Amino acid sequence: LVAWNRRYAELFGYPTTLLQVGRPIADLARWALQRIGFDGDVERALDRRLAFMRAGTPHLSERVLPDGSIIEIRGVPMPGGGFVATFTDVTAFRRAQAGLLLANETLEQRVAERTVELQVATREAERANHAKSRFLAAIGHDLMQPLHAAQLFVDALGDGLDEERRRATITQVRGALESTVELLSGLLDMSRLEAGGLVPQPRVFALAEVLDPLASEFEAIAAARGLSFRYLRTTTWVRTDPQLLRRVLQNFLANAVRYTASGRVVFGVRRCGDRLRIEVHDSGPGIDPSRQREIFEEFRRGEDAPGQGLGLGLFIADRIAALLAAPIALRSRPGRGTMFALDLECAARPQRPPVPTVPQRLAGLRVLLLDNEPAALDATRLLLERWGCDVAVARDRRDALAACDSRDPAVWLLDYHLDDGDTGPDVARLLEGRFGRRPTLVVSADASPDVRARVEDAGYHLLPKPLKPLALKSLLDRLVVAGERAPPVGA
Repeated sequence: LVAWNRRYAELFGYPTTLLQVGRPIADLARWALQRIGFDGDVERALDRRLAFMRAGTPHLSERVLPDGSIIEIRGVPMPGGGFVATFTDVTAFRRAQAGLLLANETLEQRVAERTVELQVATREAERANHAKSRFLAAIGHDLMQPLHAAQLFVDALGDGLDEERRRATITQVRGALESTVELLSGLLDMSRLEAGGLVPQPRVFALAEVLDPLASEFEAIAAARGLSFRYLRTTTWVRTDPQLLRRVLQNFLANAVRYTASGRVVFGVRRCGDRLRIEVHDSGPGIDPSRQREIFEEFRRGEDAPGQGLGLGLFIADRIAALLAAPIALRSRPGRGTMFALDLECAARPQRPPVPTVPQRLAGLRVLLLDNEPAALDATRLLLERWGCDVAVARDRRDALAACDSRDPAVWLLDYHLDDGDTGPDVARLLEGRFGRRPTLVVSADASPDVRARVEDAGYHLLPKPLKPLALKSLLDRLVVAGERAPPVGA
């Protein structure tokens, strides 16, 4: 050893007694090999390095130190004899080189992955554009048709029709408007699904709370079409979102009645272990197996489907069922009818049983009706009066206070959105402070989770707009029975 620098001593941790002028280089090389944890034959490696030095042959190698750093060792002979060894830390360079090599190796894979992603995105964009075109074409025809028909029917009513033709025309107006409502409801549901605005609000309830009104509604519709309708009532309880559940089952029943020209529709519940299966059977034409998947796509209508429609019903039902974690089952054979089913988990029955649905008992029921829209106010008042209710109408909170002060209504039926920033629940709380609590029904076209939570947290019943008469009647019947069974004040 002739000379060295401080970094060389630090790199291999040489003791001062070892680094001395004249020390055989073999001693230093042996120490260095042992310090880096050389896993081969140390003496053999040492002999090889010394042979390079004696022969004056350049050499180059790399070693990894215990701390993970990489050292390049380069030996170069001197012109006048002797040998110079340099030790260079190349850790950063080697890591960058390895990263570049890895990047090059995976570049082709990443390009392929991005190409696939781009192809998928392109197909989705094309599909969305195609769906938009179909949507615009459908909305231009299917939505305008019933509105146009309703306008013509209303004009005909003013032409002095006889009583029979007048009743028939009114039925046609009702059918045209119901078609319009169905179309708009489907479009709104689809919009909320695409925007993530349909959020389930599950609760535990008696399944009959949803099934009974649906059965009453579609039994009447089936009878009008000459179909037999059989409903198997259930006393089971479930935990799910009742409004979204109703939306799915309503679609199943509407399709069963619409596509069945003759025969019957069966609606009921079957227990499957710890789950329930709500089934809708019909004796209609059935669905070919090759089409049973595509009927759940948007803008798909059945062949020879009667009436108006955008073909959104089953698409929306399938998406809502996924939100509810309630899978849809389909069984159908051409010419043998169809069965749609929805699977739900059972729930434990609360200690207090539900009030069963009973026949109408609305004669003389005093109802406060609050709505800021005159047309809606008059139409709902006429409906309630036809059932025998004693209706007090109000358009704002002042009218509502006056009506309660003079008439003392037993039930409050309130629109949600009112003038001057008021809401139905706001007015209900005001009335409760003066007159005590009453059964309260809130009607709203806003089905957002915030509105539903506000109404339900206050303990009120929420009914969606457009208001379905059978649903309102069924709920009023149950409230009347609950009032009859409640003990008198002070008992």
